[in-house]
Amino acid sequence: MKYIKIIIALTITTSLYSQADIVIGKEISLFSEVLNEERKLLISLPQNYARDNYTYPVILVMDGEYLFEITNSIVKIKVSRNEMPASIIVGIPNNTAKRYDMALKLSKSNGQNFFGNNEGNTQKYLSFLREELFPFLKKNYRINTHRTIIGMSPTFGPVLEAFWNQPDLFRGYIVLAAELSLKTISGKSVSDKVLEAVQNKERQSASLYIGKAGKDLERRPVNEAEAFITLNHKLDSIANPKINYKIEILENKNHYGMSIAGIEHGLGTMYPFEIWDIPYRDFWNSENPANKMKSFYEQLSNRYGFEIRPLEDSFYFSQTLLGTIRRLERQKQKRELKDVIELGLKYYPNSIELKRIKSTIKNF
Repeated sequence: MKYIKIIIALTITTSLYSQADIVIGKEISLFSEVLNEERKLLISLPQNYARDNYTYPVILVMDGEYLFEITNSIVKIKVSRNEMPASIIVGIPNNTAKRYDMALKLSKSNGQNFFGNNEGNTQKYLSFLREELFPFLKKNYRINTHRTIIGMSPTFGPVLEAFWNQPDLFRGYIVLAAELSLKTISGKSVSDKVLEAVQNKERQSASLYIGKAGKDLERRPVNEAEAFITLNHKLDSIANPKINYKIEILENKNHYGMSIAGIEHGLGTMYPFEIWDIPYRDFWNSENPANKMKSFYEQLSNRYGFEIRPLEDSFYFSQTLLGTIRRLERQKQKRELKDVIELGLKYYPNSIELKRIKSTIKNF
């Protein structure tokens, strides 16, 4: 397998009086022997990635030329508010005229192919991900094994194929602009195959989000809307505790416009609010804030299978590690302050701000 790196920064803004680049990621070229073609990758790394040795979950975004920047912005805001862990985002743009190549082979009630005649290569794309992309990412970036995939319209093919048949590849699945009533090559509907996979008690823990724009249903047979309602009822009745799911119709949204809400809801399904409602006020009011914080994040890490750290700092937000330190400093809680600083340096040993605060603690 050959790799060629193209050093091109993605830039998004300039000023009338001065000019500066705002870099949100890198474009990299990867030659795939499985696909027999060169594929571009868009890579966005978490803030402060370069200063530590922490490993990060991966969010893989199909239709990278369209959804990469949206996903990056949504993740940035959710991370900054303790709603999910910092993640490496990888976008895979489509090759010209090949977007439908990775679509599932689906048929309408009259037997007509839904995506035309170019679909059906989802297995090949999953082989590309397993055999080439993930080994490449592991070699070049600090990734862990927690992976989420996002696909939309034809590019949800690899998302559902992985969910049905290769559940070890991902822990999170986000399907945008979904089709549930269409038939697969097995003769079963998409909805039936989703239900069948969720019922499998042997599979690992995962989250599944399936969303569809309400406006799309105006142009679909009535059984498509019914499929969403029926699938929700059936899933409720069989409730696999290992699978966290959300199946929804986004009213007043159009086909591609639903992507913003869909990505946000999909990430919220993987990282639900009731789990990520970080109880910082409980930390602050406890006898030992450092132990309380450490215990909470150990439990959260065990739940997801990789180390999750407290947020170091954020934009006008006190419910962070440094926000806790500032609060304890104002309240003159010297012992508690020292303990939290020491804990913080275990999480962020290269933090300039934590080192600075520790150096001034003698004057406290």
